[in-house]
Amino acid sequence: MNIEHTYFEWSEDYSIGVKVIDDAHRQLFAIVSRIIRNFVDGNYVRNKMTCIEAVKFLKNYTVRHFEEEEAYQLSSNYPGYKIHKAIHDNMRDVVVPALEAEMVINDYSEESVEHFVGVCAGWLVAHVLIEDQTMTGKVQSKWRRHENDEDTGRLEEILRIVISGLFQTAPVLVSRKYSGHELKKIYCCNNEFEADNGVVYSVTTAAEETVIEKSAQRLLDSKVLELDEVMSPMVYEIFRAFNSTVIKAFVSNSLREISGNVIKSKEFYDSFENVYPEYTLLWQTANGYLAFCIRKKPKFINGNEAAEQ
Repeated sequence: MNIEHTYFEWSEDYSIGVKVIDDAHRQLFAIVSRIIRNFVDGNYVRNKMTCIEAVKFLKNYTVRHFEEEEAYQLSSNYPGYKIHKAIHDNMRDVVVPALEAEMVINDYSEESVEHFVGVCAGWLVAHVLIEDQTMTGKVQSKWRRHENDEDTGRLEEILRIVISGLFQTAPVLVSRKYSGHELKKIYCCNNEFEADNGVVYSVTTAAEETVIEKSAQRLLDSKVLELDEVMSPMVYEIFRAFNSTVIKAFVSNSLREISGNVIKSKEFYDSFENVYPEYTLLWQTANGYLAFCIRKKPKFINGNEAAEQ
């Protein structure tokens, strides 16, 4: 596991100054740390049951903590309550069930539990250091907008259909608010599309290379994926068409593609540093993970941002 001997310890840097919330966060860190120690001591088989029980406790405790945190936000008239609750709902209703299902299907294998803990640990640190700090005004949320749930649901269904058709696999939604945690080796395709009102939609799909390899075997009758001067343009065209199909079905068929290129994984992850995309969904396929992100770039007139039509 890529977490060394710090064992995921609590730090006062994570404190927001509200005792009931800080105490809950300390407990969450302690649970995750306990599971990590079971990996670090090198005997996962012996500690498997301990991991299973700790994972169940983590799941239940997280739900209780979310309720307490949301109650505090309502009592203090916190203006970011709606988006904060949406983040909690996504973790509780989408992320945890998907990861839990992965563990059950794989009989709580070391890899599946490690994945569960890795995602929870990464989410917890990012959420506590950024989103929870917004309650006391220490930082600004990276989620600048709370998109309409109905729109997000419509995008989900479009993606589900297109992913199923292209990759011949039933995808599982892992997160409605993917925040850029690292996946395995990925291939990233970015395309920009302009609407009639001048708004530009920057669309990025990041797929683990195992997804591409299996697709290449099926679509191109190729046993080995080598992104050479022949294969690379073919893979790019597949993902360009994927991005185009989804965004046009979601926004408008009149969108015009104005640019497109393959971007490095570092550029993809770095794009989450300041502001998260308006739409950012993570899917699990039979062959790996696929992230899909949309950023809206408003039209500017004489240096001023124009209102969207």
